[in-house]
Amino acid sequence: MRTWFSLDTWGIVAATCAAIALLYVIPQNFSFLSPFTQALGDFDLTDMVFTQFRDDNAVAADTSIVLVNIGDCGRADIAVMIDRIRSQQPRAIGVDAFFRQPKEEDRAGDSLLADVCSSTKNLVLVSKVAYRNEESYDIDQAFDTLETSHPMFMRGVSTGYANLIIDQDAAFMTVRTVSLTEECDGRQEPSFALRIAEIANPSAAGLARSRGTSEEVINYRGGVDKFYALDVEDVRDSAVDLSILHDKIVLMGYMGDRLGQPSFTDNFFTPLNSAYVGRSYPDMYGVVIHANVVSMILSGRYITTMPLWQSLLLGFVVLWFNVGLFTWIFRHAENWYDTLALGLQLGQSLLFLYLTIVMYDVATYKLVFTPALVAVALVGTVHDLYHDSIKKLVKAMMSRIRRTPTTFHAEST
Repeated sequence: MRTWFSLDTWGIVAATCAAIALLYVIPQNFSFLSPFTQALGDFDLTDMVFTQFRDDNAVAADTSIVLVNIGDCGRADIAVMIDRIRSQQPRAIGVDAFFRQPKEEDRAGDSLLADVCSSTKNLVLVSKVAYRNEESYDIDQAFDTLETSHPMFMRGVSTGYANLIIDQDAAFMTVRTVSLTEECDGRQEPSFALRIAEIANPSAAGLARSRGTSEEVINYRGGVDKFYALDVEDVRDSAVDLSILHDKIVLMGYMGDRLGQPSFTDNFFTPLNSAYVGRSYPDMYGVVIHANVVSMILSGRYITTMPLWQSLLLGFVVLWFNVGLFTWIFRHAENWYDTLALGLQLGQSLLFLYLTIVMYDVATYKLVFTPALVAVALVGTVHDLYHDSIKKLVKAMMSRIRRTPTTFHAEST
C-alpha cells in the first residue's frame, strides 16, 4: 500500500491534474481551436443508445399525444383548425407558433383567431424567455423579459416558453436537454411542455417540478412516427372525422409545408440523428421535441445524470489508483511496463464506455466518466514525464535552494 501513498504518487497525481487543467484552459483562450472544441462538444456517447442499441420497434407510440401540422397556414386557417380541434374536447391544446403583431392586411383573420383563442379552454401558446439587452447579458443572471404573442391573442390563454437548449453560436448543436422552469422577471415561468403537462396531468407535472434539476436530459421516444400525426388538410377538411382527438393532448406546430416534406424551418438535430459526422440536415421539428418532453413528463421516464461532484470524485479516485498501479508495475515489472500500461488504459477506457451505454440504456442513468477517461488517457504519459523530467527538475531546484548561502547584514550599534 505504500506505493499508493508515496510522495511520488501524489506528485504524479498533481501533475496529471495540472495537465487536465491545461487541456481545459487552452481551448478557451485560443479562438483557432473553437471549431474543434465545438465539434467534440457536440458528440455524446449516449447518442448511440438511441440509434445503435435501442430497438425502435420495442418503443411504443404515445397515443395520448396528437401532432398537428400547421404548415404555411394563415391565421384564419389556424383559427378554423383550433375550432375544429376543440370541438372534440381534447385535454389540452398547445400551439407552437407566435402571433406577435396584428396584420393590417388580414384583420378578419386576426379577429377570428383572437376570438377562438379567448373562447378555447386549456389552450397554451408559446412564449420566450429572453434578455432586454442581448449583447450585454450575463449568462448566470435570470431572464428579465417574457416575449409573447400580441395581447389580442392572449386573453384567457396560458403560456409556456419554447426555448430549446442549443449553442446560439453553433446552430448545428444537438438538442439533448431541456429546462422545465426558468426564473423570468421575478417569477418562475414553466416551459411549453410543462405547462401542457400541468393541464393534462397535474400530478405528473408536480413530480417534474419536485425533481429540482436545472436541466433534464430528454428521454426521446422518437420522431413523428411515435405519435399520432395529422396534416393541415386532415384538420381543415370538415369531412374528416376528428374523434380521435377526444381527451388527447394536441400539439400544433410547423412540420414542413406538408408532413414528410423536409424543411430547415424550426428543425433541429437530436440524438436520434443517425449521422454523427458530416451531418447536413436536422432531423426533428421543434413541436416534435416538445411532444417528446411532454411524453417524458407524463410517463415519468426520466434520465438521471450523475452529479458533477460524484463524477469529479470518481475521476480523482481512478487517477490515484492508476498512478499507484503504474508505479507498482514500473518498479516490479519494468520490462513489461509499456505493454501493461497500454493494456490497462485501453481496457479501462472500453469498460467505462461500455458501462456508460449499458446504464443509459437499461437503467436510464447517465454516468459521467469524462474526468475518469481523461485521467486514464493522461496518466501513462504524465507518469513517464514525471520520472524522466519533472522529478529530476524539482530535485535540482531544491538542491540549488539548499546550496544558496544566506547573507546576514549586521546593524550598526
